[in-house]
Amino acid sequence: MLGTITAADFQPLQGKACVFEATPTLSVQLTVEQVKSRPECQVPGSCKAREPFRVLLSGQQDEADFTSATGVLRLGDGAAMEGVYINRVLPPVGDNLRPWYQLVFN
Repeated sequence: MLGTITAADFQPLQGKACVFEATPTLSVQLTVEQVKSRPECQVPGSCKAREPFRVLLSGQQDEADFTSATGVLRLGDGAAMEGVYINRVLPPVGDNLRPWYQLVFN
């Protein structure tokens, strides 16, 4: 499933909540903040492959944070994506209170 997901699949989820579950004790609520296509990251000669993109997510202020993990991303509509790798990133300027994460698809 992860190989067929595109940026267009994530566009309608902007501003919506989802839950990332890495272990029975690590479950965090995240908000999809931004979906950005990254055509400059396309591997040369792979015209038929999907266009790379990034999904930026924010966590809750007082929720446990983590550096990186692989787990299940449960979307608001009941759909779930398994085997998702997520990693922590620096927060945008002016938002040091919440943890920020990204999903990278290439």
